[in-house]
Amino acid sequence: MAPRVAVVALLGCSSLLRPSRAKELKYPEGVRPGDTISGTAGEYFRYAHVLVKPPDDEDRMESLRMAEEVKCRACEVLLLELLKRTESNSEDHIMDQLDGEMREEPELMDSPQENRVRKNRRGCNKHFKDELLLKGWYVGLCPKEEAPADTEGVKRPTWCLNQRPSPPTQRDVDTYSVPHEAAFYACEDTVGRYGQEMASLLAERLEDGGNRTV
Repeated sequence: MAPRVAVVALLGCSSLLRPSRAKELKYPEGVRPGDTISGTAGEYFRYAHVLVKPPDDEDRMESLRMAEEVKCRACEVLLLELLKRTESNSEDHIMDQLDGEMREEPELMDSPQENRVRKNRRGCNKHFKDELLLKGWYVGLCPKEEAPADTEGVKRPTWCLNQRPSPPTQRDVDTYSVPHEAAFYACEDTVGRYGQEMASLLAERLEDGGNRTV
């Protein structure tokens, strides 16, 4: 089995959740598009700006539902990109990339919130931006021609990991949105959760002559 397929088999991504109903988005009092946001929830370590409104529990649940449908594909993309930078096929070198630790201190800005985001850009806080969003990948509605057909007991997915020809700007990926957070959750629930097992399996498969790009 090719490394990519073998690793994805670890994740158990067989069940697809029903899409949530769309809801009206309103700006909370005192919040404007593009405002800098600050708080103690996890999102505030990943984003410096808000486009529509700060996240709430409904947004988080929607991001989780979206992530459940795209996490297998996101994992494939993440691993293929991260493996390009490993020093060797050893488990330790693969794990170094999956860990995503900063190699140098980030340049500090005038905004305390931007500094907090920069200082926490490691692991999936880093990967979902560098390997997915900034390379044009995004969580969006499945194109009709690409959505798998319904099978017994499994509903057709609503959300897919799509790629646009032009990547977004750094400010775009530093701005909170439900689809952006879905990409983060897709990383966290695969590479973030099973990184050690993936590194071990990949090292074993690659040592046996497996192909990184298949």
